Amino acid sequence: MATPKSITKYLERYAEPEHRLLDDFPEFPVDHLLIVPFYRETTAFPERLIRSKLSQKSLLIIAIINQPPGSEEPLNRSITDYFFSHDVIWRNGNLALCRMNDIYGANSCGLHWLIVDRFTCGNTIDPQHGVGLARKIGSDLAASLIQQKICADEWIYVTDADAHLPDNYFSIQNEAYLENTSAVVFPIRHIAGSETTEAVYTATCLYEQALDYYMRGLRWSGSPYAFPTVGSAMAIRAKSYCEARGFPKKAGGEDFYLLNKLAKLGRILFFENIEIKIESRLSTRVPFGTGPAVEKILSLENPAEEYSYYAPEVFQALKQWISHIPQVWTNICEQRDPLDPLPDFIQCALQQSRIEDLWTHIRRQIRSAAECERAIHHWFDAFQTLKFIRRVQEIRYAPCPLKICLQKAPFMQERIG
Repeated sequence: MATPKSITKYLERYAEPEHRLLDDFPEFPVDHLLIVPFYRETTAFPERLIRSKLSQKSLLIIAIINQPPGSEEPLNRSITDYFFSHDVIWRNGNLALCRMNDIYGANSCGLHWLIVDRFTCGNTIDPQHGVGLARKIGSDLAASLIQQKICADEWIYVTDADAHLPDNYFSIQNEAYLENTSAVVFPIRHIAGSETTEAVYTATCLYEQALDYYMRGLRWSGSPYAFPTVGSAMAIRAKSYCEARGFPKKAGGEDFYLLNKLAKLGRILFFENIEIKIESRLSTRVPFGTGPAVEKILSLENPAEEYSYYAPEVFQALKQWISHIPQVWTNICEQRDPLDPLPDFIQCALQQSRIEDLWTHIRRQIRSAAECERAIHHWFDAFQTLKFIRRVQEIRYAPCPLKICLQKAPFMQERIG
């Protein structure tokens, strides 16, 4: 099958320079590609993988060992030395290919590791680009290997070094209903690691509940952006990844922004039966996300009672707005206010997002109700949805203790699938 033009165009114009080092990459069977950033990580992840059933597959794991400028992190050197203690079968620039031995020291294991050095002096990552650039480097390399037919699987799997992957992790390509799908996302469940304190575990579980609550609220509201956005738990179709121009170079939220783009190119499917377990731990690797959220929860005197989140009524307001969208075209055609008769506080929240610019576009460019609805959902994307929820919270419904949210929300009893 010919390589999609979008992959070739992306690699030529937008990919990171490391992909050009793959011209003489050795040919060997590769069933799947997995991207894993490493920053201040131990050898726990590769050791888990080599002992799992996944090592029986022919896997190429692209490990981006990265850090911001400054003194070299001892753990980065340690993990690199660990990989290089196995067979190094190819090198070019800051890339090295290692063949992993199994637990008995033989070469029967199917794991190969493509090591990307972005931590030594002069090769570090700008703090503003952080994990987003690390994921982009790895995924760009994966797209290049798919273009070269070294890997036949068109899916790029992305996770983190604190993840525990299930035996059925690489099973999505066997599903028959992936047509028009740009990405798949997996559920996560936090577990206690060897160094996890009870307080950290409890706080992480609270945050996990909040994320699940948020996704269920979006789904109940009718949002087409109702999917988790966790970088540890996703797989992306290579063609779609390139059409979206890869991971944004951000120190955090790169998963959210990429999936937001991918949702406009195809469906985002949630695979409930592939659960990723993630070790609970304090982390300062990113400026926002799980690590900072857990720290905030830990600062509360009584987290289980005090930790607050978006009130259920916020999602009722979101549902009211999304249910109104099919009526917008009629209002515009009849020269009425597109937001009539929504409550004032909902109109206010939308107007603060400059929705008038959208109405101008629709009046000038759109010719049918179906086109109008698509344009609104394209504009009112995951980012605009989050801003709407926060503005409704500011205007009308104050945060509510998560414990109460979980009890009151009408959508918390629904099954996600």
